Parts: sequence; C-alpha cells; structure tokens
Amino acid sequence: MKTKRIMIGLGTVAAGWLLLVSLSSPVYAQNDAMSQARTVATFGLMSPRLLNSSNLTPEQLAKIEVSKNAFREAQRAYLSEIRVLRQEVGDRLFGSNRVAEADVARPITKIADLREKILREGFRIALEVRNVLTPEQLAKAATIRQHLIEIQSEVRELYNENQ
Repeated sequence: MKTKRIMIGLGTVAAGWLLLVSLSSPVYAQNDAMSQARTVATFGLMSPRLLNSSNLTPEQLAKIEVSKNAFREAQRAYLSEIRVLRQEVGDRLFGSNRVAEADVARPITKIADLREKILREGFRIALEVRNVLTPEQLAKAATIRQHLIEIQSEVRELYNENQ
C-alpha cells in the first residue's frame, strides 16, 4: 500500500516536472533569483513558463519586455536600499552596545515601507501584463496556474505523508 502511494507520488512529481520542463524555453528560462522574485512579486503573471505557454505575439512580447525591464529596475533599487538598511540593523545587533527596538525602529519601518512599495509595483506590473493578454491567453494561463497549484499541493502532501 505504501509502495503504491510512493509510486503514484513519484508519477505525479514526474508528470509535474515534465509539464514544467515542457513550458520552459530558452527565451524565458532565466532561473535566476531576480526572475523568480519577479514571478512572485507579480503574482505569477511574469512567470517565464506561463508566458511561454501563452503563444504571445511579437507585439505582446515587446510590451511585456518593457514591463519586465521596468520591474527589474524597481527590484534593483529596492535591493540596493534594503541592503543598506539591513546592514545598519545588523551592525547594531552585532555591535557591542545594548540595542533596544527603538534603536532600529527607523530602518525597520523603512524596510517595511520598501517591501510594500515593491509589492504594489509588482501588482501594477501584473496588471500591465494581464492587460496585454487576450481573453483566450488569460484563460489558458489560469488553467495552467491551477494545474501547477494542484501539483504543488500534491507534492506537499507527499512530503508530509512521508515524515
């Protein structure tokens, strides 16, 4: 019984992996941290795999590239500001002087504000991308998204069962 579950689970994982691989393309397959962060921040609408499966026209690709570049610049600005603030907090935490919450309130508040700002920018970019897609492309993207959510859920269940 347990072996059967494991085989079914492995089959599900393999099918999910094949789906993900089949949706990837050299044009979009940028598996770097910035690409992954962009996908998360735009609620999945900038997923290279999702965009690749949408059969975008050259005009759509160009518009999405403009949005992608704008968000890339926003990410870079966000990260450079965050690095400075995190360094400031870290220096205080690891320094020899006592530290109270009030001592780091300003940089912590600024970090929270920057996170909200990048979240809102990601949502704005997601809306831009959504507006570029046709209703058919959006429906296909929604279907693929649902399949990926189901696969992730199955994988999580498998890991939880085996622990």
